[in-house]
Amino acid sequence: MKDLFTALAPSYLADTIDTLLATKKTTDEYKSFIANIFNDVLGVAEDDPVWKLFAALDAESDYWTAPASTRYHGSHECGLVRHSLAVLSKAIRLYPVMVGGAPDMYHLVVSCLFHDLCKVNMYERKSRNVKNEKTGAWEAVPCYFVRADYISFGHGIESMLRLNRFIKMPVQWNHAIRWHMGAYDLSESDAPSHKKALGLYKEVLLLHSADMQAALVDA
Repeated sequence: MKDLFTALAPSYLADTIDTLLATKKTTDEYKSFIANIFNDVLGVAEDDPVWKLFAALDAESDYWTAPASTRYHGSHECGLVRHSLAVLSKAIRLYPVMVGGAPDMYHLVVSCLFHDLCKVNMYERKSRNVKNEKTGAWEAVPCYFVRADYISFGHGIESMLRLNRFIKMPVQWNHAIRWHMGAYDLSESDAPSHKKALGLYKEVLLLHSADMQAALVDA
């Protein structure tokens, strides 16, 4: 029975995430849900470094309320955490086909939930003028902009570096986070390394596929 539960647990978690995302929740509900994944599903210890990451996200960041983008997927409050949960759900379902075997759930969960740490403290809320098509009047509409003082080492690299400040990630998951944007964030000089990473680590294409599905297909 235990082996059966272990086999079903990942898909059960994906179903639970999809149910959560079906309706808008409060910031505290998202936070509690993710904490429960680490506590109840993964059973991580109290001294696990993920809790230090949680504390830092609470004290130093807008992770729980930030958007996922300025005008595309998740361009609203809590868009980042909702997108990250969606990526986790997609990755769980894709894992048996794209990677195979039993997943390393701890690093799969961490990589999906925090693959976009580069977006923490990246945006600020302002407003822009939009013409009302019915009245012809210009109206101030709230929206997000990239902060003027924001700087990073690049999308995937920044996320990887921020995560590894707290959790020393396995090489395959570091590459997955580094290259999760695929060709959308790839210079000519990056292409050979990206191709090698795809050939060496199935997790690279897995995370990219889950991210693109969550962002472009089911956003």
